[in-house]
Amino acid sequence: MASTIAESTNNSYGLTGLAFGARIMPVRVLDAQGEGEASTIAQGVRYAVKHGARVINLSLEFSSNVTASDIPELIQALRYARRHGAFVAAAAGNEAHAAIAYPARVSDVVAVGATTEHGCLADYSNDGSGLTLVAPGGGADANLPGDPNCHPEQPAGKDIFQVTFTGTSPRRFGIPTGYEGTSMAAPHVSAAAALVIASGVLALRPTPAQVTARLRATARKLGGGGDERLYGAGLLDVGAATAPGGPGAVVP
Repeated sequence: MASTIAESTNNSYGLTGLAFGARIMPVRVLDAQGEGEASTIAQGVRYAVKHGARVINLSLEFSSNVTASDIPELIQALRYARRHGAFVAAAAGNEAHAAIAYPARVSDVVAVGATTEHGCLADYSNDGSGLTLVAPGGGADANLPGDPNCHPEQPAGKDIFQVTFTGTSPRRFGIPTGYEGTSMAAPHVSAAAALVIASGVLALRPTPAQVTARLRATARKLGGGGDERLYGAGLLDVGAATAPGGPGAVVP
């Protein structure tokens, strides 16, 4: 996820992070199996905020049977982040459910669904009320009759590639097989938020609400009719979000 956000340039690997000039604050909240407790994740969120994070990416999800009452510490931590000016993006979930998974479902969080290379909702991506945006996540098209970008009968689109560790002995960087999921879509939005903040298009210290509004207002509508349950405000458009002028922009 960090690679999608901030892969360096001029390193001979052929990939560039969306916000390659961003500084990453790695905060480990999951174990080697990718599992973790809500209380630990909450501690990580608070740590990041207290140490100056402007954008927090949560490429993780809880199972569909987890409710807000099961994770009070994390919900409080996410509200704390919002109050202290940190933008939080999270993966909507990968079960093809018509409901967003926590923590993306929290109102203080930008919930990110996944699209394929073709601009269709990915067949695994959760959707539903509260979805904020979609961004590239890779994989196969969902079966959405009437959506001009969806062709599930055709080969799946390309996955998301990033520089990461390849093997354990010795540990080396490289580009392994591609990844797919809403966990890959979320860092695209986190990187876009970092670029909007750095660009100054919304003033020096825009609030998370202002950044979210900018990303939504500049997103590209998908689905023919712009179905918000499937695509939120639409497909992330970083160029439009960081361009001078437009919704919420500061007049020079």
